[in-house]
Amino acid sequence: MNSHQLTLNSKEGKFLLTGAIESIIDDRRLSFSLKKLGGELNEGFVSVPYDEDEKVEVIDELTSLLAEYNFIVELSADAKKDIESYNREINTFQEFTEKARLIRDNAFGNNEELVEDFKKFKDVLSRDMVRSLYPIQLLSAFHMAFAQNACNFAVPGAGKTSIVYGAYTYLKSLPNDNPKHVDKLMVIGPLSAFAPWENEYLECYGCNPSIQRISGDVVKSERLQHLYSGNPAEITIITHAGVEPLIEAITDYLKRHKTMIVVDEAHRIKSQYGVAANSIMEISKEAASRIILTGTPVPNGYEDLFNLYKFIYPHKHMEVLKFHRHNLKDMTKNSDTDSARVLQFKKNISPYFIRIKKKDLGLASPIEHIVEVDMDAYQREIYDYIESKYIKLFQENGAATVHDVLNKAKLIRLRQASTNPSLLLKPLKDALEHNYLLDEVDPNVRYTEGINEYLDDSEIFTKIESFANRVPVKFSKIKSLIVDRVFPSDGKVIIWTIFIQNAKQLQEFLLAENISSKLLIGEVAQDEREQTIEKFNDPSNMDFQVVIANPFSVSESISLHKGCHNAIYMERDYNCSMFLQSKDRIHRYGLPDGQETHYYYVVSTNSIDGVINKRLAIKAERMSKIIDDDIPLFARIDDEDESDLVKALMEDYARRS
Repeated sequence: MNSHQLTLNSKEGKFLLTGAIESIIDDRRLSFSLKKLGGELNEGFVSVPYDEDEKVEVIDELTSLLAEYNFIVELSADAKKDIESYNREINTFQEFTEKARLIRDNAFGNNEELVEDFKKFKDVLSRDMVRSLYPIQLLSAFHMAFAQNACNFAVPGAGKTSIVYGAYTYLKSLPNDNPKHVDKLMVIGPLSAFAPWENEYLECYGCNPSIQRISGDVVKSERLQHLYSGNPAEITIITHAGVEPLIEAITDYLKRHKTMIVVDEAHRIKSQYGVAANSIMEISKEAASRIILTGTPVPNGYEDLFNLYKFIYPHKHMEVLKFHRHNLKDMTKNSDTDSARVLQFKKNISPYFIRIKKKDLGLASPIEHIVEVDMDAYQREIYDYIESKYIKLFQENGAATVHDVLNKAKLIRLRQASTNPSLLLKPLKDALEHNYLLDEVDPNVRYTEGINEYLDDSEIFTKIESFANRVPVKFSKIKSLIVDRVFPSDGKVIIWTIFIQNAKQLQEFLLAENISSKLLIGEVAQDEREQTIEKFNDPSNMDFQVVIANPFSVSESISLHKGCHNAIYMERDYNCSMFLQSKDRIHRYGLPDGQETHYYYVVSTNSIDGVINKRLAIKAERMSKIIDDDIPLFARIDDEDESDLVKALMEDYARRS
């Protein structure tokens, strides 16, 4: 077959093919393939659009396609120059990647250049920071500063904030004309992260930061004044959702200032279609340095990493990942963590992330106590009645799972009855801090209308109503734990509860017993919450020694380990992620040598509490093994599926009966 000659030129975002165009038009398959690339067939030429950051890839795709149909493409001088520049950049990037991998693996001892760079890095941090980073933090900060665009997947409590400040300190110390130099820091994270970033700055540098918060309670004019100021604060902290309304102003800010952007709790931008995620992706193109922080990089699957790497490398993410989003979804679906594809994927991305695992922190194991309490006769009658009723319903519908919202609600009601039956007086939608279990509940369903579900037994109904005047046994046991175990050593304690009404009632009960406490629940204002955390975390401040918290309100970005070493769990649900995160609030790097951490799990005997305690321990052990992976795939455990809990509950009931 004779070959056909074509010439490729570029003009205003389009490649123009001229020459043997008639031969293209005559070949329907080739014409169709070109149209799939966005090509338009015109009289005398074919135009194919391209994005500037994918220019060379489109050239390769075009020439490869045309070669299959025996076309020879002569490139213009500009196109040849683009390819040569691209190839040089590829080679440079590959060298850079290998150095980043050596640092990540702490295997650069034979590389004189990196050894000297690390020495300079440590000298700068010793000079400019009052806090000393521990070895793995120091390595992580050096990796972050070298790569300039990197992910840190350290577990909660590993000190990710200090690691960022270490990298930022070094990059800021570089001469202004150095391409890696930065002079501003912008942190994008949840509201709960604002105070920790401010407090850690003080710990790292020994002085208060020049900082501007941008959140819903800051008027728009003040936000814009900061972003367009000629002399803005050194650090900007903004919520994930706060970026989108200010995207133009933030982009202008980044063009004027050499800024390191940090996305904290970055699993929140994993969504392919999220407005906040897309806005953050857009502004990342103007950043001088891009950092991702999250301890849960793949909550749903490997595809969650796509946006994280697209953020740190807006124009090179495919070059790094080498897998499309749909490929990653398929890898998750097959759930083979040791497949060749998964291992290759991990190898591709490994130079650009460091994961500090729990075992790397060198913490002493916490001491766990199962504290069993017997219900009084009054509560026992209420609990036994509800449990027998629900067990019968579970047995009658063997195919039912707790993906059925009504079955989820039954389990919640049993937890309430095992702790404080007066909670049964309230509709479920008012009982929970977060309705993650009941998002699909029909408000017209009788099941959510509080005590209506017990109206068929007037005696039980009356007992539930009158229980509001009684003190739950768990309240009394918690008071004893505080007085006997915590106060004798001038300790502090955080009490975890799922139900907001429990938190309020327990606070009232403790106050009547001359024990003051503070609440950390969703309805407490952010400034009050921050003041509570600051005082509670100060060992010298003994204004109050007890905090009552809900895990959905205190699950991220909060450290309590400086002032508190005891946690009491009034009740627990089956959400293992929340449970482990709550434990990490007081079991983190920075604990003094010899410091013991105590967890007390208050369990009502012969109830759902005991079943949850056993099943949650098994689930936590499985999840801990997953957490030890470099890329922990949490989708391997469905944290919302409580089917095995229903089965275990029926087995336990049969044993007790």
